Amino acid sequence: MNVRLQDERWVRRRGVAVRGQAFDGADLLEAPAIAERFARALEDRAGRNQDGDAHLEAVAACADSLEGFFAAVVGLDADSTYLVADGARSIPLWYDAAGSVVSDRGWIARDAVDAPRDPVAEREFLLTRYVTGPDTIWRDVFAVQPGEMVRLESSDVDGTGTTSDGYRIVTRHTYREYWPAAETPTAEDECAGDMLEAPLTRLEAGLQAALDRLEVVAGDRPVVLPLSGGYDSRLLAAALVERGREVIGFTFGRSGHPDVEVSREVAAELGIRWEFYPYSRAMWRERYHGEAGHRYREWAFSRDALPFLAEWPAVHGLLEDGRLPEDALYCPGHTVATPSERLPRFAGEPRFDIDRTTVGCGPAVDADERGTVDEALETIDPTLEALVEYVLETHYVLWDLDDVANVPTDDGGSIQDAFRERIRRGLLDDRDPQTISDPATAAAAYERWEWRGRMSTFTNGDCRVYEDAGLEWWLPLWDPAYVRAWEAVPLAFRRGKGLHADLATAIYWRVAGVTHDRAAVTDRTLEPVDRLLSLVRHTPVRQFLERGGDWEPPFLAPRERWREPGSHPLAWHGIVDDAVLEAVPSSRNLYALRTLARVEGVDLGDPSWLADVGEEWFE
Repeated sequence: MNVRLQDERWVRRRGVAVRGQAFDGADLLEAPAIAERFARALEDRAGRNQDGDAHLEAVAACADSLEGFFAAVVGLDADSTYLVADGARSIPLWYDAAGSVVSDRGWIARDAVDAPRDPVAEREFLLTRYVTGPDTIWRDVFAVQPGEMVRLESSDVDGTGTTSDGYRIVTRHTYREYWPAAETPTAEDECAGDMLEAPLTRLEAGLQAALDRLEVVAGDRPVVLPLSGGYDSRLLAAALVERGREVIGFTFGRSGHPDVEVSREVAAELGIRWEFYPYSRAMWRERYHGEAGHRYREWAFSRDALPFLAEWPAVHGLLEDGRLPEDALYCPGHTVATPSERLPRFAGEPRFDIDRTTVGCGPAVDADERGTVDEALETIDPTLEALVEYVLETHYVLWDLDDVANVPTDDGGSIQDAFRERIRRGLLDDRDPQTISDPATAAAAYERWEWRGRMSTFTNGDCRVYEDAGLEWWLPLWDPAYVRAWEAVPLAFRRGKGLHADLATAIYWRVAGVTHDRAAVTDRTLEPVDRLLSLVRHTPVRQFLERGGDWEPPFLAPRERWREPGSHPLAWHGIVDDAVLEAVPSSRNLYALRTLARVEGVDLGDPSWLADVGEEWFE
């Protein structure tokens, strides 16, 4: 088997390759120690039992005892090789169906076997910006899933370590699952403060355990956070300030954008250093279409998710200007709580008088139309098929699903039917369909689908931004301690990421000393007057510098106009040539155009390809 690991941070010891760090209890293990742990586990079991399943169990038990962000290739020179991903799949690994090549770069696995494109996975990527499950856009090239171990085992038919036809046996095993299944309060219960107190206390204990580990990893280095206007990064910033840590926050976009102004306020109230990197159409055109932009997108494209892009210019620009330290620990606020944002309302689910407004990047409902979650959310039956349709209608939306619904597949079915089958697998894995029988299990299945399908591919791919800049990262809100705590939160309090938002508000409130109402303000609830008052709160000189010498008022476009070219708060329509913007309906956002560029091989900065596709392609 050909093991081709490109990143220089891989460490090889005794037939094991490891990247990353992990905790065994309170002890932090670096990559060499993790490699020794896997090698010893395999040797100990081999001495007692030569059975292959026993070896698999030994490697799985070792992986499950480690909590952190790592990947491992165990048994580099053996007949059986094991590929291990952590519970967030923070460091991806790819392999081919024949088990002949393993790499930390998807394209290497593809090139090694000259794999053709998979039409189902490729169209799923086009519609969602990621590929669910272990598949990639190439047929028979796969990614190790979060919390999964893959065994590539030769049957040793001819004594050479391979079967007679040169193929290996591939076995996939999940050693760490995510299935939130805490009991939901009954309809007779009242959701008063005392009901929230115990779950909130347990969730904070999980957070503090995760931050204990973060501090060990950081040592005496500062912690740098991409500070947004939402709850996730605010939670981290406030909790770390409360611990006396040196915290640096940075944000990006257009001055006056709610995300920028809330971030600015949070940093000021916490007394932390804050750096702002302004975005403009000209900046995007220069960086995206420049040599560094092309290199990053090719390097970071895993072939199962679109490269994360939002903060890539800011990270590089602030480093180039000397405004962020290179010797720091960078901690994006991605969190296990995010899948709870998009939960539907389930028929028969108890309703409580909790005014949960949408937080973070959940359903795009305007604040003045949102009301309570009960009023905003779609209600579906808590069944497998209802969930399948909900996922299809909620996530497969970058392009018109009907355009691919009747495209035939190799087995004679349709693409849409193939999507449904992929969604079923993501919801259940090997569970019986009858497992989904009530609101609690339906919610668990949906959140599991996002964990495996969206978070571990697209969202956690954000780590590649920091690696591209040569920076060390950590994901504290994906620490297993916080994952377990969130997994134990009842559905009523997970919904809308509610208890997570309550914890962020509570910690920020007690650390910053602002009013409770102000502590709960996010970019989605910031009043327009607050954006105007930013001109008063901050000196004209600073406002002038943030906009590159432009004395125009700051960005004040309302949310309903953000799809219009020139009105997006990140200004990233500058990536796309004006002629392309004119040809494409505003309903097709930048993610749709970027997936199109990947699938069809077109250049968003060059409109010449428009003549080949016709206007009807975009309808």
